[in-house]
Amino acid sequence: MVLEAERDKIPFFKQYFSVIILVANILVFIWQLLDPTGQMHIEYAFVPADFFAGRNWWTLITSMFMHGDIVHIFMNMWFFLVITDNCEHAMGHILYLFTYFISGIFGSLLHAVSSLIIPIAGFDNIPSLGASGAIFGLMGVYLILYPSNKFYMPSVTGMSMRRVSAGYFILTYFIAELIYAIVSLMNPFGAGQTAHFAHVGGFIAGAIIAGIYKGVKGTSYKKKSK
Repeated sequence: MVLEAERDKIPFFKQYFSVIILVANILVFIWQLLDPTGQMHIEYAFVPADFFAGRNWWTLITSMFMHGDIVHIFMNMWFFLVITDNCEHAMGHILYLFTYFISGIFGSLLHAVSSLIIPIAGFDNIPSLGASGAIFGLMGVYLILYPSNKFYMPSVTGMSMRRVSAGYFILTYFIAELIYAIVSLMNPFGAGQTAHFAHVGGFIAGAIIAGIYKGVKGTSYKKKSK
């Protein structure tokens, strides 16, 4: 669990699309729980084999708002709340929304490509779902725009919290995901049932967009009124 260590005074409820995305994820999860078949509407999840066959491309979007269980959505939405307000405030509402969706889509596409490489028959038929690719995109944005912000993260023992830079935390997290993704090419279930390449793809997309934005705008986003 991670927390921002410093109050940046950016009001979350003024970041309109962040609020909409949060509410949408929660409402979709409730809708999944109410599925009378007990399958949590898995037909709306992203299946790489269907994508490559030209079917159900719209699941690139619908899968971004779905989650597998309460832990999955809680962890995603917690980290979303930590970083999203800064990202939308800095980039502006429209570019933020564009970045969120592009990161999620690119994450799913990289996951789809990786499913063709993994040496397990039928792996590309396994549905994937979750906002993680898009959220990793926001992590990439946060790394580029706010690397010196401070986070609290659990210590090695987990019994206390230590203060680290956002850049250190996010880069370390990304490197871990990249290692998991590479390992998953040989043993996809060895690192848990997680689409690690979706995380990597989302992160790369978000970081690239934020890098271009910062190259054009400089540090003017830090002077925006809160």
